[in-house]
Amino acid sequence: MRSLITQFASLILVVAMSHCGLAQSSITRSNSYDTQGVLAPYLSTEVATAEIGILRDVFVKPGDVVKQGTPLGRLDWELQIAALNEAELEASAVGGVDVARYEVDFQQRRYDLTLPRVQNETASPQELERFEMELRIAKARLQTQIETKSQSQARLAKARVAFEERTIKAPHDGIVVERVTEVGEYIAGTNPVLFKILDTSRLRARFSIPQELADKFRDKKTAEIRLPNNAVIVGDIEFIAPFESLDGGEIEMTILVDNQSGLVRYSKCSLVIP
Repeated sequence: MRSLITQFASLILVVAMSHCGLAQSSITRSNSYDTQGVLAPYLSTEVATAEIGILRDVFVKPGDVVKQGTPLGRLDWELQIAALNEAELEASAVGGVDVARYEVDFQQRRYDLTLPRVQNETASPQELERFEMELRIAKARLQTQIETKSQSQARLAKARVAFEERTIKAPHDGIVVERVTEVGEYIAGTNPVLFKILDTSRLRARFSIPQELADKFRDKKTAEIRLPNNAVIVGDIEFIAPFESLDGGEIEMTILVDNQSGLVRYSKCSLVIP
């Protein structure tokens, strides 16, 4: 009898332990998240040009650090420099405006001298009327010359822009990682990319995580990221999607990491769960 009771108790113990194991396994699975993510430069830019022409000069090579506005290369510019010189000559010409202004001064003085003579009846009203008309015409000619001068200034500004656009400049700070086109090649609108630049001063970590994990970060401004060498760095939470993606049913999350030192070069990382 005692042996039967002992066997029954052992059976109950085995069943209880089995249930505990299932519960523990369920808990482990529920807390097991895929927190793997990717790190990428904050900016990766293919530098192109809207102009067409032949690449005449290249001022940088892969590996060069550039600042925003640094000249990278230049297209042929002979036609643009000729147009710029012509526009500068037109804009600097002042003879037409000066002549028109002298004419206005002359007509104004003649009108002013004739007006009292008409009042004293030593000149006819018809003569004064003619001088007044000639004064108005002189003023209109002066206005035309001023407008022509303004148009010349506008053409000069346009010519300067056209000349400047022949030089391809860096759109932002970064490192030149590739030169797509060689000197002497023709640049067309179908393939306008000349250089590739990466800005690694900041990195963007991208994760796709379950909604329950994303909710842990919605009220936070920063998050920790673990690198392949087990180093943990802190970044600013840039974005947490408000809704699950349709394809994977997960929440997209991005974190910005400062990398001014340039020491972080990994492309993989994992999110540290708080």
